[in-house]
Amino acid sequence: MKHFIRQRFCIVPTLLMLAASVAAESVEPSFQDNAKTLDGVISAYYEVVSGPKGFEYNPERDSFLHARNAMITRFNEKGDFQRHTLLDEQKSLEEPYAEGFFEVEVNRIVEEYGGIAHVWSTYEIRESPNGKAFARGINSISLYFKDDRWWISSWSTQTEDTREIPDKYLPGPGHAS
Repeated sequence: MKHFIRQRFCIVPTLLMLAASVAAESVEPSFQDNAKTLDGVISAYYEVVSGPKGFEYNPERDSFLHARNAMITRFNEKGDFQRHTLLDEQKSLEEPYAEGFFEVEVNRIVEEYGGIAHVWSTYEIRESPNGKAFARGINSISLYFKDDRWWISSWSTQTEDTREIPDKYLPGPGHAS
């Protein structure tokens, strides 16, 4: 009996490591490339929710960018407060888009120390990639570096309302919304 139990304790961890290895290899290579750099993660963060009419959101790609139990805090244009997990966020994106939706980053401020980073990312919302913006705001994104890649641990978003976005978060001269 002791031999059987000891044998199980050796086999189970080995199987778990093998399963984790297979899962990591089954992830689309572009997903892995997205997570190697801060720029890659932030670019993918916007790409994963942006698309034309009929666009189908890819929850697997979005989940790959986020740490387990990543938290989302949102203040909408009415000032309503929401706090939830990525899984809850994904529920609102299950249906193909009825119209084009492009969240486009227009400015970024990165603060990084060791294996942690914070990104202030100003965005515009458009119906097409180069269309006129009909809304804008700021994403505050916290990330950490572990296992040779970046993970989004949380993000908060504030849609611009009667308070204009401060100049320090806006792009330099020559940018037109």
